Amino acid sequence: MKTFIRTDSFIHWLRICDRIVGSSEYSFGNVFLSYKDGLVLKATDGCLTCWMKITESEPFYGEVPIGLRLLKGFLMGEKSKQIVLSISGDQIILQGYQETLKIKTSQPKEREQMKPFKEVGRTNLIKFMNFLDFSTAALEEGDMTYIGSFDNSLIMISPSRTIVSLCKVDDSIDEEFSFSIPYMSSRHIVKALKVYERDSLLTLAIGDAWFSLICEDFAMQVCGEKDSNQLKVEQFLCRADSQPLFSTFAKFVSKAAWLLPKDTTLRITGTGKKIHFHGSYGVIQYKAELDMSLQKPFEIEVSPHRLRSAFSRMSSRTFVTIFDEFVRIEDQKGKYIIIKIKKDL
Repeated sequence: MKTFIRTDSFIHWLRICDRIVGSSEYSFGNVFLSYKDGLVLKATDGCLTCWMKITESEPFYGEVPIGLRLLKGFLMGEKSKQIVLSISGDQIILQGYQETLKIKTSQPKEREQMKPFKEVGRTNLIKFMNFLDFSTAALEEGDMTYIGSFDNSLIMISPSRTIVSLCKVDDSIDEEFSFSIPYMSSRHIVKALKVYERDSLLTLAIGDAWFSLICEDFAMQVCGEKDSNQLKVEQFLCRADSQPLFSTFAKFVSKAAWLLPKDTTLRITGTGKKIHFHGSYGVIQYKAELDMSLQKPFEIEVSPHRLRSAFSRMSSRTFVTIFDEFVRIEDQKGKYIIIKIKKDL
């Protein structure tokens, strides 16, 4: 098999592969070449797998592994407008302007195909990326993101130790579903879509243990499980009178995150006409006070680092509503932060 790949396009797809593979497992440093209506490049982090059609090519059998680091290294500083890629026996040959790279590879295995799936709806790629970025920003390794439907809209819910990030995307969902995916792979999806940059229609689909994202140039499947847990969506999204939240609130949270270690919490207390901030760790103590009339008193404890991450992905104008059991902070674009109230004052 011999084909020609535009150098800039090849570099672009390898950057996407780099975001998918990540850096947590060196054993997943390979990408894979195969044929399906053209040359397909596959990358995986062990849970998330992405298939990308990168150019036309002659058909060939199976799936051929090649080191991602080798491809990136060879293309570094490449001046030619296209790369010649050949697969012959147990060799992959790359030819550029003045350089040639030959790699002996293992015998190809049968091509991995996407697992069976059922389409459940469609959305806009950039919108999906932005909402998934927000909903997973406050998570850490071991946390899960729940993607599902609510009132025919797409919902993303990410509970962490002290806050819940929630998005409601006003897109048409054809079928009710709820699916959970791991934090690491959800962040890899966000990073890969940011590199992709182009906006397009994104089809959402689910299988028994896979959530799929499909568009014209690529398809992704991420492992997870069907889940009926709606995490009190109805309660979190209930209508109630809200009030504008002063921007100084986010400023104090950001300052606390800068001054305090990552594993500490910030206590925030509302007492009618003031909001008090208090955080301490060892010899460090941070206090702040914000003049602001409130609907009712409250007390919460929250990770300032996680809350800062969520705030940074919301629009500048936010609103706050104080319920009996939680405080809800939201913007005008369907992004919500839910923080459980510690106790009544």
